[in-house]
Amino acid sequence: MALTLLVSGCSALRLAYGQGNWLTYWWLDRHVGFDSAQAPRVRAAIDQWFDWHRREPMADLVMLMEQAATEVRGDIAPAQACAWWHRLEERRDRYLQRLAVPMAEVAATLTPAQIVQVRERFERVNADWREEMIDGDAKRRAEASVERVVERAERLYGRLDRSQRDWIADWMRRSPWDAQRWLDEREADQRDTLVLLGELSALAGQGGQNLSPAQRQDKVRAWMRRVVEPSSEVSRAQRDRVLDNQCEFAAALQSRTSAAQREQAARTLLGWADDLRSHQLPAQAAGAALGLSAPATRP
Repeated sequence: MALTLLVSGCSALRLAYGQGNWLTYWWLDRHVGFDSAQAPRVRAAIDQWFDWHRREPMADLVMLMEQAATEVRGDIAPAQACAWWHRLEERRDRYLQRLAVPMAEVAATLTPAQIVQVRERFERVNADWREEMIDGDAKRRAEASVERVVERAERLYGRLDRSQRDWIADWMRRSPWDAQRWLDEREADQRDTLVLLGELSALAGQGGQNLSPAQRQDKVRAWMRRVVEPSSEVSRAQRDRVLDNQCEFAAALQSRTSAAQREQAARTLLGWADDLRSHQLPAQAAGAALGLSAPATRP
């Protein structure tokens, strides 16, 4: 659900700015297994990205959280919920593009064994996800899905009552979201990623050694555009149906909340804004961290 993804994303962002540099490296290293020459380059790229994000986009995110805190005190139309989703997509694309250069540089150094490790990691994660979301008892899976949505909604609104929980369960029984379709899309993106890594690597024997840095970066940017879009027109139509349903869900849930729950949601969002603001890096300090000169200030 779009609402629960938004809530999860905001919560993850709060955690990320406490331990973000380390967590990002740890996640990437679990997939790749960086060697002693690659590790410092990856850590430096992560540090630079977080410094940039604390310096420039952070103020924008704080403003978004504060705006959301105002809007959540009233009713929300489905179109309004979708507008928020599209705002987040725009920012996601900007954040990804910032990673194109370091990703191209590091990918050029990957060995065939490391690319195999990435593939095997994808396979393990997919198997775990399939076991949880597709295989096994359908009733148990449905109950677990409802609990996940309820838990995320309660991060925003506080405790939901029985009628609200029952309504969520009923809505989810009618949701067009399909776990198998979602997994199929993820596996298609993963195959695309593995092809990209093979093409970029100067060591994998697929022509990567003949690419210039600019050509590698262009390939990464093209890959970024592909993986955020559905892989076919059928998948695109399904994505649009699911998104419309999620926006309707967010608006309908909001209409069923009490004044106290809406006020709690506003306080939660303002708290997230304060958390983000506390990690904001002044432009001058960020520039020094990156070896940049700060612009002259006006008198």
